[in-house]
Amino acid sequence: MKKYFQISFSKRLPLLIIVTISICIIAVSFITIKTISRIYATSLEYSYKSTIEHIESMSLVMYNFLHAANTKTAENELFILKNNPSVYTAYIVKPTEDDRHYTVTTVIKGKPEITHLTRVDTSEEFLIRKGLAYVTINPAIEKQGTIAYMESYIPLHANGKTRCLIIQWLVPTTAILQQKHDALIKTLMQSIAIVIAATIILIVVISAIHSYRTKSLIQELSHSIQSIATGTLDIALNDSIDGELKTIATSFNSLVEKIKHNDQMLHTIKEETLADIFKKGVVLLKDGKLDEAQACFTVTILYKPQSFASYFNLGVCLAKKGQFDAALQYFEKAKELNPDSQLPLRYIEKIQALQ
Repeated sequence: MKKYFQISFSKRLPLLIIVTISICIIAVSFITIKTISRIYATSLEYSYKSTIEHIESMSLVMYNFLHAANTKTAENELFILKNNPSVYTAYIVKPTEDDRHYTVTTVIKGKPEITHLTRVDTSEEFLIRKGLAYVTINPAIEKQGTIAYMESYIPLHANGKTRCLIIQWLVPTTAILQQKHDALIKTLMQSIAIVIAATIILIVVISAIHSYRTKSLIQELSHSIQSIATGTLDIALNDSIDGELKTIATSFNSLVEKIKHNDQMLHTIKEETLADIFKKGVVLLKDGKLDEAQACFTVTILYKPQSFASYFNLGVCLAKKGQFDAALQYFEKAKELNPDSQLPLRYIEKIQALQ
């Protein structure tokens, strides 16, 4: 009767699969962290730029209003700024002999106790001094407790005197979350590093075990071959080995197909969601809801930077809002993405004619 030398790979860990899966986990972890960081950084950058543009726009409106009214008192400032929920503090300063120091003359909104105190300009570009000549924005975000604000400097000329109106504008809370985000990413990176270290140790241990079992298998095969050579023992290998390997391969391939199928579903859902956002933006644009339409097209551009229609419609939206310079940039980008289309060129010519 033949003796079968049984070899079962189910008792010997497939090192190649373990290493492959471990590398995939590490790669996916890094890609996920980088993607999250990139999306969050882009959102923060967009929020920061939008905040500066909004503050600059409000400051210019304030400057034009005050100078159009030819104001000589603080009545208009009191009316406009004191009741503005976006304004944290507002006061008027006059220059001193030192370009860094300015004296507070009038407190419009905020603590009256700062009147006659000295305000020090700590900016490297002497921004308050520039604010005596033209509207200037300080891009630095300052904090007082849980409140974050950004300053603008507006020149005031009345009774032959030069003054500067300093307004502290409240900024979105997303601006102060960046440090928390950085700390979160740092924690994630440390966690991933621990997982990677544990994975490497596990691979080393498994490699040692697999090496030992492989060596034992070779020794057993060598002994079986020697037995066959002497003719003292009739030994045959069980062909069930191939069946186990085939089952493992089939199971792994099925798992890969499921992963591909899930990835395709996620991609389809993303495309459909972006398409719905774009369609919503078109409807809002037609209804004249320009701010909401602008938000929709901005989101589609963020995730589909090669979308001609999104750039074009965002340009139309900005043009209707009177932001011609920004609109020209998006029309130029749309023209670059689709040189054959004449629509961007027509709008560019119309805007240039208006300017």
